[in-house]
Amino acid sequence: MKYKSAALPILAIGIIAILFTLAVFFLLRIDRVALNIWALSFLLLSEIIVIGGLIGVRRYSAEHGAVFLRAGITTALALYLAATAVCSLLARLFSSNINAFILVQLGIFALFAIITISILAFSRSLGQRESEDASKVGSNEAKRGGF
Repeated sequence: MKYKSAALPILAIGIIAILFTLAVFFLLRIDRVALNIWALSFLLLSEIIVIGGLIGVRRYSAEHGAVFLRAGITTALALYLAATAVCSLLARLFSSNINAFILVQLGIFALFAIITISILAFSRSLGQRESEDASKVGSNEAKRGGF
């Protein structure tokens, strides 16, 4: 039940953001050239990824380091959205070469996918160490560092 209550506001805000992005594109009468359509597509994709990521991070596993996982993933998703938005706003720089724009967007996606996977892997090992340390509380067993 807690998951559903946390996901609804995030989903509602995400839908509003996507609708606003579409409204800006169509109401400002931005040229419907291929480059601008690609920029819109990547921006909408990044918004969908951020919404899904924020909802997914609410369902973290108990074996992960919760604070590190939430902070790391949220920061990575926010930076991914910002990088995609800036690149989309500067799309005119790529007007002579659409393939370069697509390559830059794919590079941004790959970079943040690697960062997110690294955060997930590190938070899992951090969570395992936390559970091992918690099991040693109140015992005479050697703690980390051998003391």
